[in-house]
Amino acid sequence: MELLWISFMRAQVIKMLHLLVVVALLSPVGGESRKVRILDSFEYSAISCRAHSGSITEFGGVGDGKTSNTKAFHDAINQLSRYASDGGAQLYVPAGKWLTGSFNVISHFTLYLHKDAVILASQDMTEWPALKPLPSYGRGRDAPAGRFTSLIFGTNLTDVIITGDNGTIDGQGAFWWQQFHKKKLKYTRPYLIELMFSDNIQISNLTLLNSPSWNVHPVYSSTILIQGITIIAPLTSPNTDGINPDSCTNTRIEDCYIVSGDDCVAVKSGWDEYGIQFGMPTKQLIIRRLTCISPYSATIALGSEMSGGIQDVRAEDITAIHTESGVRIKTARGRGGYVKDIYVKGMKLHTMKWVFWMTGNYGSHADNHYDPNALPVIQGINYRDIVAENVSMAARLEGISGDPFTGICISNTTIGMAAKAKKVPWTCADIAGITSGVTPRPCDLLPDQGPQKITACNFPTKKLPIDLVEFKKCTYQMNYM
Repeated sequence: MELLWISFMRAQVIKMLHLLVVVALLSPVGGESRKVRILDSFEYSAISCRAHSGSITEFGGVGDGKTSNTKAFHDAINQLSRYASDGGAQLYVPAGKWLTGSFNVISHFTLYLHKDAVILASQDMTEWPALKPLPSYGRGRDAPAGRFTSLIFGTNLTDVIITGDNGTIDGQGAFWWQQFHKKKLKYTRPYLIELMFSDNIQISNLTLLNSPSWNVHPVYSSTILIQGITIIAPLTSPNTDGINPDSCTNTRIEDCYIVSGDDCVAVKSGWDEYGIQFGMPTKQLIIRRLTCISPYSATIALGSEMSGGIQDVRAEDITAIHTESGVRIKTARGRGGYVKDIYVKGMKLHTMKWVFWMTGNYGSHADNHYDPNALPVIQGINYRDIVAENVSMAARLEGISGDPFTGICISNTTIGMAAKAKKVPWTCADIAGITSGVTPRPCDLLPDQGPQKITACNFPTKKLPIDLVEFKKCTYQMNYM
């Protein structure tokens, strides 16, 4: 019986195989009949979901770390642009190392990086087109003649998302840093991500490495969400600022970890006479849950390019370790503009040179045509609920003679001084304000108002519009034939 059963089953298997062969032979040949194979599926939160998607591999992309994919990115985004008015499109970058020069993103578009995807910035300068200087700057930062286009660039856009599952963008900055130090650059070094004159932007869940210069630079833009970004560059790398909102309105930066050779977050709005003339401030900015390591720069810097004005900045739950200063205001005669209505609370700092630093003589002008009578207005600067340890100097607060920085308020702040700290923990000149519950005792220009004023330093409770933006849950299946 057992042998009969085995023979019967063998016969059934043979019949099934024959049937499958017949079905395969009868199936029509052609693109429309091929079976779809789902290689990747994923979901994430975004301000917009897309109706169409494609992979960089469909456009000739090769993720071997050697082949240039500049054309593949250009072709992919150009093809996907036809869906802008039909639900938008997403470009998926799978696992691999994708070498590329600069490319432009488009409206109603998502760039999504797999967790093992690395976009590698090309070191071939011919793959980086040159742009004119920013109108609010008048010249490039490294050289007068403009700047190289950023690795990921866009202008006059709406609804742009650059995100992933913590995929990586590697600027391979050492090449550019060497050129900068040797003074061989005709143009300013490129940034990793720059979006201009745009709105409804999301940059999230990415790791940015070794940028040639600034990492993330939204400029002349509004309604911007920057979340879950890790930025890492050598501590001595030149000008590798983390996130620089520049003449932007309604921006939220949160849950970011930055190790940098320059300021972790630098708030800007134009340079000297060019910024004054352009006249576009940065305002309604939220910074929360930021962790910073930058031994030679600030956790949060306001300026020095602040000639268009900076107003209504709210920073909370900030951590800094081995960083030069907690919050620094940088300005000078000739800057004009203003920095006002600044609110900071809940900072935890360890091993700092200064906790508070205000500089009224920063210098560094765009050219010699600035107006030395264009004086900045610095007022309404509020700090509260701060704990710092191993600090060399509590504060260095230096306004401008004849143009004092006013309305400074510091409360509920405990600063633990380092063993070799400066003998005088506070230096103050040309400033005015109050303090309450601050240790060590502040300078006389910041008189103590007593413990009843420990909550005196304002922090707004009314939400900004950017805090009301809602996310959608986007689910995608990347289908290939």
